[in-house]
Amino acid sequence: MFVRILFALPYGPSETRVRSRMLLETLAPLHDITLLALAWDATDRAALDAWRTQLSTVVTIEHPPLARVRGVLGDPRRPLQGIVSTSAAFARRARELVRNAQRVGRPFDVVHVEHLRGASALDLADRLPVRTVFDSVDCIAELARLTARFGEKRSVRLLARIEQRRTARFEATLLQAADVVTVVAERDRLALAGTRDDPRVRVVPNGVRSLDRPVALTHEPIAIFTGKLSYHANQAAVRYLLDEIWPLVRIERPDARLVIAGAEPPHWMTQHHGQAGTTLIANPGDMQEIISGARVALAPIVYSVGMQNKVLEALGCGVPVVATPSAVAGLRLPDTTLIPTAFDSAAFARETVRLLETGSTAEALGRRGHDWVRQTYSWKATAEAFEALYQPPGELERKEVVA
Repeated sequence: MFVRILFALPYGPSETRVRSRMLLETLAPLHDITLLALAWDATDRAALDAWRTQLSTVVTIEHPPLARVRGVLGDPRRPLQGIVSTSAAFARRARELVRNAQRVGRPFDVVHVEHLRGASALDLADRLPVRTVFDSVDCIAELARLTARFGEKRSVRLLARIEQRRTARFEATLLQAADVVTVVAERDRLALAGTRDDPRVRVVPNGVRSLDRPVALTHEPIAIFTGKLSYHANQAAVRYLLDEIWPLVRIERPDARLVIAGAEPPHWMTQHHGQAGTTLIANPGDMQEIISGARVALAPIVYSVGMQNKVLEALGCGVPVVATPSAVAGLRLPDTTLIPTAFDSAAFARETVRLLETGSTAEALGRRGHDWVRQTYSWKATAEAFEALYQPPGELERKEVVA
């Protein structure tokens, strides 16, 4: 099956944009892909330039601060993520590409647009004359609801309450405009579709790049937390870890070390570097190598939507994980023993100390987790799920596609 795809992104497919980057990498050798993307900064431009030799066409729409300000002039009832991503130039160029492709007899089979921000930039509410797959990834209204309840600051919680209503209305509009809507987890499908059993809303999980064999775990008492550190939910998790969990771990294991690795850490987080056995690695290169040096990975997520890539990435290396219920809610675990799950800081610390101890428990969990991830989550299966959705069906029967 060969398809011509207009792949619309509200950012460059950089290292931190795992889903779009890995989908492009998997689909590009098989299909004719035109990539249309907003470039917010030099990082986006560099990411887009790297794809010019691999894709049929790469079209970059600059999105400087002035362009973002212009987005405010539209409907003020839109969510902020939609406002700042509004781009008349992007929407206009997308429709030009569709018309030109039709005129030369090489029409696009599908438009694939990622995230609410991409749908806003594309002006998806004004339907395109071609099959459209809207990869929402997560339910952003549900994220706003959880942030309004669990966000660290009062101002963040207040803004999230306002954004929840706006985002829910906007997402409802997008559901009607797209032919198919995809999310990474069943909980997001339920949040988007509500009580309706809408066959157009489908679950397509992320894949993960796993090692061929699980690592030989270090005997050093090293724990690790990974993620995009500018993301508010990850910041809430790190605060919970540093304030409530890690002090309890250090009481039992004064020699325990904690590595926090990820992109764009805030200033308050960098101040913990060198304290209480903590090392901060900002904007790391090879995350697999860093994860592989730990004995246990920690996912003390306070609130979340979608699925936690950090959990799969650790298990994909053969490193066992201790998690909160929120961290595993988007995963379809084979049983409750694969990932020790803790409901409070004391239990989380106990499980962490247990896996830091030398012995077979951590090794066994790491091997089991590695085998499960290898069998369950692959980018090839994720890409194949999208390929099936690119085809115009008669009537989609809703089912969860497991990558």
